[in-house]
Amino acid sequence: MNADLAVRLTLAIGGVGVAISSWEYLTRPALLADHAIAGWPVGRSCRPWRLSRRADRAVDLVLRYPNVLVLVTLRLAAALAIVIGSPVPAAVCLGVVAATSLLLAVRSPYGSDGADQLSMIIFVAAFCAAVIGTGASRHVFLWFVAAQACCAYVAAGLAKLISPVWRGGSALGGILGTRTYGHRRLGPVVASHPRAAKLAGWWVIALECAFPLVLLGEPRVTYAVLALTLAMHLGILVLMRLNTFLWAFAATYPSVIYCTLR
Repeated sequence: MNADLAVRLTLAIGGVGVAISSWEYLTRPALLADHAIAGWPVGRSCRPWRLSRRADRAVDLVLRYPNVLVLVTLRLAAALAIVIGSPVPAAVCLGVVAATSLLLAVRSPYGSDGADQLSMIIFVAAFCAAVIGTGASRHVFLWFVAAQACCAYVAAGLAKLISPVWRGGSALGGILGTRTYGHRRLGPVVASHPRAAKLAGWWVIALECAFPLVLLGEPRVTYAVLALTLAMHLGILVLMRLNTFLWAFAATYPSVIYCTLR
């Protein structure tokens, strides 16, 4: 896999996740309304920074509801342009995705997750690389994404490892028993089989902590780790209905393959 193809695949896969996230907001705009926990009144009251009066009015104009839906629409359009390709310069589309993602993150500290954070990091880095526009910047971008994938998986694995809930085996049953991320049929089954739940929990911990093994550059190890983590994300998609995790993390895989197996 050459660098151009690796970049193209990384951004196309990541763009699908951004488009799905944006579409979810547009189909459920109440999530961004003033009365919601992710609304601008809540986010504005939580921000630790201060702006001048003029800048504050400008930010308020952009981020308040329903104006924020324009940001989301621009984000969707730019993500689709990245996925399907368009005559618009790549730096412009990447800049729109990066800027709108940053503004949405600033708007509210609530409602985002690791997939949103990883996607934002990828597209901010891609925009910087596109602006520089050299082969070296493209190479650095791919290594940055690969390193970010390793950091993300290891951080998730270590966070679970130090959690007594995960080590004890009750985490999966608890998660699958919730209304938001749960599964009505599978949740009770997992909760009623604590040994199997504990084994599955430790399997997730081990898999996430072992992700940096891809850096060994052994093809069989790399593809095995990527296949197992992809299967984990597919399970999360089906069981927990977290639609963007699969795309955000899978977007790093072409960069991992390029950096470790070329």
